[in-house]
Amino acid sequence: MSYKTIDLFSGAGGLHIGFENAGFDIKLCIDNDNLVEQTHKRNFPNIPIINRDIREITVDEIKQYIGNGTLDVVIGGPPCQGFSTIGKRVSSDPEKRAKHDSRNDLVLVYANLIKDFRPKFIVMENVKGILTLKNGEYLKNVMKQLEDAGYDAKYKLINMADYGVPEIRERVIIIGNRVGLPVSFPEPDHSDNPDDDLPGWNNCWDAIKDLELLGDKPAINHVALKHTAKNIARYKLIPEGGRLPEDDLPPELYRRNFGNTYKRLSRTRPALTMVPGNDAFPIHPTLHRSLTVREAARIQTFPDSIIFEGNRRQQGHQVGNAVPPMFSEKLANFILSEIQKAKDSGLYECD
Repeated sequence: MSYKTIDLFSGAGGLHIGFENAGFDIKLCIDNDNLVEQTHKRNFPNIPIINRDIREITVDEIKQYIGNGTLDVVIGGPPCQGFSTIGKRVSSDPEKRAKHDSRNDLVLVYANLIKDFRPKFIVMENVKGILTLKNGEYLKNVMKQLEDAGYDAKYKLINMADYGVPEIRERVIIIGNRVGLPVSFPEPDHSDNPDDDLPGWNNCWDAIKDLELLGDKPAINHVALKHTAKNIARYKLIPEGGRLPEDDLPPELYRRNFGNTYKRLSRTRPALTMVPGNDAFPIHPTLHRSLTVREAARIQTFPDSIIFEGNRRQQGHQVGNAVPPMFSEKLANFILSEIQKAKDSGLYECD
């Protein structure tokens, strides 16, 4: 039996790829981005998408895609740049601050839509920064909204490296249900602690090393940035697994601020978090350049069959904002096991 699911704020599809692989029936994706729509239609032509501000989409419009009966699961990762831990949370510019506040409000839009559709299970992904936004009051409000809608819901900070993703990526996962089942989370299947009796974290090198052999041969989404000679000289000073030695730079290579883009990955460790930035991912473990979009997508566990539309920066944003499909599939299989548990207990009514 397949279970009806919709993906709110679907982005490049990292979350619903995993759920579809686990057997869920993705009825609809919603986002508000023309390039995301192009990427979606290229890769998921059989899944309808609405490309519009979700606050302008009516419940009746969404119901046209769902058909009769209750939704089994609603999944989604509301935009979270407004309170990402990268960069300043609050701008002194009123217009920018309003835009950030609007992004944050989309998390509450997700929570409010749950009241309208009353799916049996809910899954939300968000950045670590939501834990401390407004001293924790924001997340408390989100959880209260879900509770008022009749859900038992909990949140957990999860490092996706603990689930086999070759990337240190901490994200907040919210799981809830209204069938009366105690809320729990999938158990990690990897660990960086040798005492845990689990396989160690996967390294990023195994995911990308074959792409190094392509050299300058063209491949989709695998185009290296043309770095300046000054940046290449800086990259040559960065040791594997380390960062630029800012205190010991020749004067001609000095600049005021150096960010995460001046860190080199290690072949023996998971990658740093893939985040969307100004065209730049971390530095390749062995080459004097930043990662390509395809290398970042490999680290995010996207299959090569997924093609990202737009220019390089736009492609990078889609990859960096996504949930790694490897993790989402494990999460989806866990939700499947929870549904089966509820059915075995007589708590799950099928429509």
